[in-house]
Amino acid sequence: MNKLFTFLLILAAPGIYSQIPFEQTPSFETSPEGHYGTGLGIADINNDGWKDIIVANGNDIQRQQLVVYYNNGDGTFPLLPSWQSDDIDYHGHLAAGDIDNDGDVDIAVSVYLGPNGFGDPGKAKIYYNTGNELEGTPSYETEYFYTFSCALGDADGDGDLDLAVACGEPYSSVYDFGRIFYNDNGSFNPVADWQSDIQMGALDVEFGDVDQNGFLDLIFACENIDNYVFLADSQGNIDETWDWVSTHPQNFMNSVDFGRPCDTSSPCIVMTGNDQLGGDGKIKQFVFSPPIPQTSPPSWESDYVGYGSGILMAEITNDGNLDLLYGSWWGPLTILEGNCGFWDPTPVYMADETSVVEAIMMSDLGKFNYQSTSENIVPDAEQGVFYLNHQIIEQINSVFINNNYLERSEYCYAELKNWISFKTHIMPNDLVTIDYEFMQNGDIVISNWDSGKGNFIYYNNSNPVGMPEGTTTGNDLLITRISPQPATDHITVAFNKNEGSRIELQIFDMAGRNMGSWETSAN
Repeated sequence: MNKLFTFLLILAAPGIYSQIPFEQTPSFETSPEGHYGTGLGIADINNDGWKDIIVANGNDIQRQQLVVYYNNGDGTFPLLPSWQSDDIDYHGHLAAGDIDNDGDVDIAVSVYLGPNGFGDPGKAKIYYNTGNELEGTPSYETEYFYTFSCALGDADGDGDLDLAVACGEPYSSVYDFGRIFYNDNGSFNPVADWQSDIQMGALDVEFGDVDQNGFLDLIFACENIDNYVFLADSQGNIDETWDWVSTHPQNFMNSVDFGRPCDTSSPCIVMTGNDQLGGDGKIKQFVFSPPIPQTSPPSWESDYVGYGSGILMAEITNDGNLDLLYGSWWGPLTILEGNCGFWDPTPVYMADETSVVEAIMMSDLGKFNYQSTSENIVPDAEQGVFYLNHQIIEQINSVFINNNYLERSEYCYAELKNWISFKTHIMPNDLVTIDYEFMQNGDIVISNWDSGKGNFIYYNNSNPVGMPEGTTTGNDLLITRISPQPATDHITVAFNKNEGSRIELQIFDMAGRNMGSWETSAN
């Protein structure tokens, strides 16, 4: 007996945006509620196996709350926050990770200004996870200083997450030292353990192994002052004296990301220029190969962006190259296509909707296309940090050293980052095996500073509509794989069916055109 099954798949069509699987307007927008959305995180906060969206509100406009939108269990979200903090602040950006190593995700937040606004310094703070939600009031707060952004990473090579903060208030020409707070079994001193040797007007900070020595370095993106990199030594301790400084005369940078644009390229830093206070309003890329020079100009620049803000390197077109996503204040989400280290300056995608973009992140919110893989790595020198081959990691499943299983307390990582740092350094010829899941065909999430608009989600329409992989139909047809998506000249549909019968498949594209029918046996 024949059974008919119909699949609606995304098939590429001619046109400038044919390879970009996003609509021109947001698929979903949270209720604005007067929020000045700034900091953004994506992580499973309530431990139900689905990633939630965390937003720090306030910026320099109004003291507001940290909020969490819980995933409905299918990649969709409520209009209103599911949880909100008891305290309010002028919140800047945030970072997510298991700081106290108890198996759930904690949130660190930068507070740009104190309660009295400009002229009153802020602080950094941590909301620890109590098991299925964040604590209502942060149980850790630092000393007072202006800070707009923070990052989690291993700054001293001991396998736990330390807190780095970007300091300064460039609008008032207040410059300050960058700071690191070392993790001591999940606790921190209120006074910084590490300070940079120079003062900066830093608006963003990021960890990354710039010199490829197997340990994380620290990157600061600065406004009206040079950008700096502080390298870690051979034991993972970051030096307080800068090792690299940018040489671009028009330096007014807003946000930073770090990554390797393709398998054969060197790692690079990308920063958005913002010309509100000066500069040329362009995105800058700095490429690094050992030995790291003391100074270097940009390797690549974008066309004019203006008030550049959030930036992210991620693979959109599934061609092995990292594409470049960026936003601006009162501008659209824009994507430049990657070409193994550089980007075509002509956008391959530009949204119709504009907003005051603050942060951009990606994750497969509905888990339609989580990709599982395992990597075996054998270092030729002692190192504490290993990078995985995919830029955005959804989940670390297990780690083995010389076939011995490592407990979770033996290593650390930050949410959606692609590095792992080990408590005990890995020696030459040791075998490191990491099983993990990475993002393919992810969704885009944007935090918006415009209080009249909510935060945006652009869902990836590469995923099958109404019948995702892993779905069992009423006739017990289990779909196990549908690829590639978007498709150009072929499509593979893999499925299991218990009945021993013939099956007819019909495939339609998004325009409703019948792409063909096939008959096959069920296995």
